[in-house]
Amino acid sequence: MPTGFDSRLLLFLARNCALGILVGWAILAGFLYFDVAGFGTVLLNAADRWLALVMAAAGFAITFGSLAMGTAIFLLPKEY
Repeated sequence: MPTGFDSRLLLFLARNCALGILVGWAILAGFLYFDVAGFGTVLLNAADRWLALVMAAAGFAITFGSLAMGTAIFLLPKEY
């Protein structure tokens, strides 16, 4: 059983989270640019456009960052 603190695991998770956030923001940018299902029109024509954009960016960051971290954890080799 391992003892002590190993910062490599936190760095591993931070890298995967950052990558997931970037992918999420790229997908959001694609949704806005290609106006998928009118999402870009609705978001950019909102009364508080910056608030709507920040909320969408935060939602995509949380979703895709968590997805990337969870996938990275499940793909770690198992120790027996």
